[in-house]
Amino acid sequence: MTAYLAVDAGNSKTVALVTDAEGAVLGRGRGGNGDIYGAASVPDALASVFAAVEAALTGAGLAAGDVASAAFRIAGVDYPEDASFWDGHLRDRFPGLGACSIKNDAYASLRLLDGSGIAVSVTVGTGPAVAARAKDGREEHSGFFVFDHLGGGGLGDAALKAVCRAWMGIGPSTSLTASLLELFQVADAWELRHAFTRRFGARPATELWRASRVVLAAAGAGDEVASAIVAEQSVAFVRYAGWCARRVGVDLASGELPVLLNGSVATSEHPAMREALTAELTRVAPAARIVVADASPLSGVVLDALAEGGVTIGPALLARVRDEHPEDFLTTF
Repeated sequence: MTAYLAVDAGNSKTVALVTDAEGAVLGRGRGGNGDIYGAASVPDALASVFAAVEAALTGAGLAAGDVASAAFRIAGVDYPEDASFWDGHLRDRFPGLGACSIKNDAYASLRLLDGSGIAVSVTVGTGPAVAARAKDGREEHSGFFVFDHLGGGGLGDAALKAVCRAWMGIGPSTSLTASLLELFQVADAWELRHAFTRRFGARPATELWRASRVVLAAAGAGDEVASAIVAEQSVAFVRYAGWCARRVGVDLASGELPVLLNGSVATSEHPAMREALTAELTRVAPAARIVVADASPLSGVVLDALAEGGVTIGPALLARVRDEHPEDFLTTF
């Protein structure tokens, strides 16, 4: 059997699939933080990706040598040397692995729109990931050139600060106060700030990711502070999308490249972020076609592995490669 391997590694989790040429899932694997810049250590990031790959191969009953084409989309592959680092370690750990492409996870969703991979992708998950690819093959991603705290982590951090400012009397009141105090089981804003910043026993900043849906819900209910937080992020994301498009020789406003919105925050049951992104994109690039993804970035990586392995990506295959996973497989804990 010819097999294909797809790996999507981020700061919250790493997920891997082994599929056949029709996109049918043969094996799944999951690991922790796979970002060599964001994990507790580089060995931890390697272990997360290796564990996910090994579980997927084991589930499929296959070895690395059975993989015809593998696509790794990994947060923290920001510079050429990062891709070289991963290539060496992956081939040492999985000898016999076939053709393999290693790119930043920002590229994961690009093929979801029509299979070509020619698009701009704005992925709003626990963190930001923006990428563009032009018809001539030029591509760019945001990587280390994001200078704003974006995504779910940024929403939670901004909410905490807004609650503290309101308590201090130097910012407007907000419904986020009651929501965050309940979420983190603290009595007031002083205890909330203390919980995340004290010298001993502080909550990890990653717990603030849990507040992202609280912010989206509050914005949807009309809270002005929450709405401003979401709007500020949308403006920043569109700026970075425009920069990526310019780097591949396209003006975002031209409409030449469609824009795909993806990620757990952008596709949340609370629509505030995607509505804000759509509004800002419409303002900046009214000619651009805007599509909200109906599959996870991992599905886009599957399409990359198949396409790079010589499989033609047609409408039927696009429709088949969807999120048919166990309920907790793609969940961020």
